[in-house]
Amino acid sequence: MNDIEEGRWNDLDKLLLRSGPLAGPDFEPGEEVKQVLHEMLHVLVIGAGGLGCELLKDLALSGFKKIDVIDMDTIDVSNLNRQFLFRMSDVGKAKATVAAERVMERVQGVEVNAHFARIEDKPIEFYSQFHIIILGLDSLEARSWINGTICSLLEYDEDGNPRQETIKPIVDGGTEGFKGHARVILPGMTPCFECTLWLFPPQVKFPLCTLAETPRSAAHCIEW
Repeated sequence: MNDIEEGRWNDLDKLLLRSGPLAGPDFEPGEEVKQVLHEMLHVLVIGAGGLGCELLKDLALSGFKKIDVIDMDTIDVSNLNRQFLFRMSDVGKAKATVAAERVMERVQGVEVNAHFARIEDKPIEFYSQFHIIILGLDSLEARSWINGTICSLLEYDEDGNPRQETIKPIVDGGTEGFKGHARVILPGMTPCFECTLWLFPPQVKFPLCTLAETPRSAAHCIEW
């Protein structure tokens, strides 16, 4: 391994090879942790828009090498000011496909599989293969749907406790204007998305790309 490759993960080593205030009580630092991240963890990113582009870039640069991304939208000119993985020549193409190709061009060793599809069109077996699901969605309905799907994969032992191997963490994030949030949902251990849906105010603004390319409700058509 050359010096460049050895130094590539220096910042990651500071998180994985030692304990710290951000680590949980069961965290055991060591080279094995980094090996699991590089070789075993399979991550699904849902959405390849403003949040999705950032997520794909950050995951690839953080050492995750097995990533899938799913998005039903195509690239619009209005996306180019903030979705940095896209260019003018990409307008009209599938966001997931272009984003995956661009990340693999820039980050050596990462494999990003693109899915140009609706999340509802994928079978439950598709979602069961992933270890972590990260959401970059602007639709509360889509986030509720994927929350229900991932929670349905949860299994319990004879004592009624969740089986650890069936818990798939959901990293939920969202933005609207200058506001945003992020949180981790552990099915069976923390409140799920549906449990806290009442915290969200009624959605009154919609991304222009959704209105122009993939309107999915009467509210989208009225806003357009």
